[in-house]
Amino acid sequence: MNRNKGIKTSFILLLVCLFVLSACSSKSDQGSASSAASSGSASQSASSASGANVTLNGVFLGATWGQATQELAKEYEKETGVKVNIELVGRDVMYQKLALAIAGQANYDLFNVDYNWIPEFASTNSLLPLDDLIKKYNVDTSAYLPRALALTQWNGKNGSFGEGGTIYGLPQTIHPHLLWYRADLFNDPKNKADFKAKYGYDLAPPKTMAQFKDAAEFFNGKVVDGQKIYGWAAQASKGFGNVHTWLSFLYSNGADVIDWNTMKSSLSTPQAIEATKTWVDLLKYSPPGINDYTFAEVASDAAQGKLAMAIHWSWSAFEVDDPKTSKTVGKWEFVQLPAMKESVPHLAGWSIVIPKTSKNAEEAFKFMTWLENKQNDVKQALMGGGDPVRTESYSDPALTGAKIDGTDVQRFRRYTALSEAMKTTKARPFFPQEEKWETTVSEYLSAAQFGKMSVEEALAKADEAVNKMLK
Repeated sequence: MNRNKGIKTSFILLLVCLFVLSACSSKSDQGSASSAASSGSASQSASSASGANVTLNGVFLGATWGQATQELAKEYEKETGVKVNIELVGRDVMYQKLALAIAGQANYDLFNVDYNWIPEFASTNSLLPLDDLIKKYNVDTSAYLPRALALTQWNGKNGSFGEGGTIYGLPQTIHPHLLWYRADLFNDPKNKADFKAKYGYDLAPPKTMAQFKDAAEFFNGKVVDGQKIYGWAAQASKGFGNVHTWLSFLYSNGADVIDWNTMKSSLSTPQAIEATKTWVDLLKYSPPGINDYTFAEVASDAAQGKLAMAIHWSWSAFEVDDPKTSKTVGKWEFVQLPAMKESVPHLAGWSIVIPKTSKNAEEAFKFMTWLENKQNDVKQALMGGGDPVRTESYSDPALTGAKIDGTDVQRFRRYTALSEAMKTTKARPFFPQEEKWETTVSEYLSAAQFGKMSVEEALAKADEAVNKMLK
């Protein structure tokens, strides 16, 4: 996601330090229990008389899924009488509001959070554990994609993504990295003949990183429809973008960023060095200024026909299929990330949590389960809200049969690749200090990108900086 990862203000940190203990130790009013429990799919709404007088306040990211939530909240009020106010804000403002709510200085019941905040705030006992409410209302969490649900769990152990634990939220959207490629360019007879003559094998969507390099080199600099194109693009800006793309290379080469047994940085392993060198070397087949590319520039270049390939979030595919803004509608296809040792794409995703200070926690939970039930998971996707979090949604006829307006092209054709990606995808380092870790590492990756340091030197210095941070 495109986001501004500025340093959190000392004011907010001070609020947390001063108020979080008292806020967390006080017993929050969870509201009156509804007489109507939701079904195993959480498809029934809460419609008790007590709930009808409740107003819930939520803060969501001002992205498409936040906008969808805002619209669906109106339906929920009609069904239940419970009013749900949804504020749409940027990522940094959301963090500040969450910190204020935890400190008891703001009245909020729901937050849409980037998943790395769950270990951060769960570790300070600031989020409401949901296991008891899940049991009370018979919510079938097995209906969620396992790695989507894992983004909401924390067992208190660093690096424990996918190992279970207390559930602190419900997933709302996921978007792992996929390989995007221009099918029209890859299927062009002349391109096929020229590629085979140069590389000795058939041009096809690359399955390995070596094939990806050949395809990027082949297309880089070609002129298509009077426009120069580039081999590929991905986020590469300092602050977060470079880390997000680099992690897909790192994970796919069998490396990890920290030895979780010793809590020492492990960026100088042979696997990490090889993955980083591969990524940095491939940047020469990208557009000028690639090292400043954020989410927005990648999507824009893809839509404007400037790229042959991209490594980008699955959800963002809607931007290349919008007839109002894209020159490449229906021309992109989506497959698994090319493998080094294997294909392990970096996973992004957003979840919904309840701060412990909520005065309406039980009513907030009912809204969450309604929002993420079978019907609304599909509805959010159709509204452009994000990629579904429930396994069954990927075979729902409403999605599999949807077409881009005015075409016969499948609107959600990425779902086959996405479903496969969700079997191997991996989250960013799952521990409370992830945000600080990300900022620390990004600085040294940027130095390697710009040639200010060798890859080996940059990773060694990153190791030193991370180990200092972890002390």
